[in-house]
Amino acid sequence: MKPRYYSPKVGLRFHMHGCEFEVTYIYAGIVRYAAAIGGKAFRISHDRFIEMQESETLLIKNQDIEGISENGCSGKLSELSEKETRAAIRMRRYVDSAVTQLVYPTSKKHLTALIPLIAFELEDQQPPDPRTVASWIKRYFLEGRDGALLSLRHKQSGNRGLRFCPQVEILIEEAIQQVFLQSERRDAKDVRTHIVGKLSELGLLSKHSSTVTVPSLRTLQRRIKALDPYIVALAKKGKVAADRVARAAGRAIISPRPMYLVQIDTHYLDILLRDPDSGDVIGRPYLVCILDVYTRAVVGIYISMFPPSAVTTLAAVKNMLTRLGMGLPGGIPVRIVPDNGVEFKNSAFIRLCARLGIIVTPAEIRDPNDKAHIESFFRTLTTLLVQKCAGTTFSSPSDRGEYDSRSRAASILEKMHEYCLEWINEVYHTSIHSRTGRAPILAWEDSVKGWPAPIVDIAEIDAIARLPVQRNIHKGRVLVDGIEYFSHALATLEAIGDKRVIVLVDELNLHEVYIEHPSQPSTLILAESTNPEYTIGLTQYEHQEAKKIKAALTASDQKRLGIYCDLLARWTLFQKIQTDSEMAQRQIARLTNGKGRARTLPKIVHPLPDVLELNVVPADVPSFESGAVSSSGDYEIMEIDL
Repeated sequence: MKPRYYSPKVGLRFHMHGCEFEVTYIYAGIVRYAAAIGGKAFRISHDRFIEMQESETLLIKNQDIEGISENGCSGKLSELSEKETRAAIRMRRYVDSAVTQLVYPTSKKHLTALIPLIAFELEDQQPPDPRTVASWIKRYFLEGRDGALLSLRHKQSGNRGLRFCPQVEILIEEAIQQVFLQSERRDAKDVRTHIVGKLSELGLLSKHSSTVTVPSLRTLQRRIKALDPYIVALAKKGKVAADRVARAAGRAIISPRPMYLVQIDTHYLDILLRDPDSGDVIGRPYLVCILDVYTRAVVGIYISMFPPSAVTTLAAVKNMLTRLGMGLPGGIPVRIVPDNGVEFKNSAFIRLCARLGIIVTPAEIRDPNDKAHIESFFRTLTTLLVQKCAGTTFSSPSDRGEYDSRSRAASILEKMHEYCLEWINEVYHTSIHSRTGRAPILAWEDSVKGWPAPIVDIAEIDAIARLPVQRNIHKGRVLVDGIEYFSHALATLEAIGDKRVIVLVDELNLHEVYIEHPSQPSTLILAESTNPEYTIGLTQYEHQEAKKIKAALTASDQKRLGIYCDLLARWTLFQKIQTDSEMAQRQIARLTNGKGRARTLPKIVHPLPDVLELNVVPADVPSFESGAVSSSGDYEIMEIDL
């Protein structure tokens, strides 16, 4: 028995390795299919698609099998056009009449007599030939004599042969690949130019004539239009753009209750700010916002001049966790979709989420569908608030026109933070949302009734929202990323031998850290920076940028002085010390007649007399009598009684 298989068709769904896929495009023997969840695109040959069905690696969904025919035939109404349906019914009526009325239904003689009668009943002006009806009857018996329509085995309309000679066909494919499917903006005219040039090089074409048929511009346009849109986008714009072309917006993001799913994203505000002290323009701020999907309420916010990072995300999350104590929407979420442009590995954000049981679900890179709600909020904020403030940069140079954003800038960071908070709480939360049909703040209040959400204190969050690092205590201090922290309690731990400790670093405040007690982990020891002028108000991002600047200065100094300047200076110094040491040894040898320095003092072994008479006579001083005194009073001869 011939194995069953189903030809791929656009929209056909199947399972493979436990995952669901959908056929999205078929061209030139290649089947492109995409994952039902996520839309990631894959490609496979038509033959391989059939082979995987026969080996049962690829399984067609039952509901799709009901609407398609086996083995590449077209016999079900869902697969036929109106014209094809009428033709299939006509075929079946001729077959049914011949099978029920004739003993030998495939007999040409009997069919010749019967066909006119059937044509008269069906009002068929062009009855089929007896041989044709006989072939229909044979297929009817081969296909099982069931109640289905006969499958249509016609070829698709259109020319299926080569339109040009093989040499020209090869040039067409080559030109499309090498000319059109490139990043530059090229069209069918460029493809035709390439073909004409190649034919000229081969001597098959001149200015006035050609020995082969040259494809017209319209022919090449049709060939290009028949290309897979995914392949065209992949060649011209890259994989990200191609995936976007091949993927639908996807299923709606559903959240069953408030704080079940929240989305985080960072937005570059379209406004220039000034420094409050100098008055200089310092650039555009970044707004990190957290949105509750269920109520569309803003549950966390952080605005700064720092670009997206794990530090700014942590600041917004800390704001979210402590907002309930301020009477604002917030709390501990179940799932969180973070900013996909930030690296969170080994960060305090991940540690905090793990400790509170928050599930982190990263969004697809460059895919706005995973965070469509927060993206929509940013558009509303930009239109209704930011672009109404002095110093706005608008969305594009064409929108800005002759407006001088730099000279009109007037706001400072603190004021912009106040504006955003007031607009969110007083305007956005009290306006009817276009998708939910409710005001976010009322939707929040109604949904949290009877929901005993825990209120977390700011000090508690500050204590646990920290990055743990292991360090050794040295003289009552610990060194973390170039900053020293001291505590007298650390000196005691060092004295009793507990030198290895865990330091908890707050990436938003590097002025102080907590140290876990080695034997009592619940006990936290506060240690302050030894350089408060530098660390007060210092964040991890600022510190890393300062280190980069310092490293750049170091590299600049090394470049000016030379890479090996310090090593050569040390080598020169060591050489000088060695030379001076050798000179000193030679001088000592000369003064001691080669004996060198005395290593030990001689021992006195003879007994001392009762009276020891000491005559101190320096080499350059004349001798005196006993009891006499020198003229200068510096020397005196004395008798010592022992």
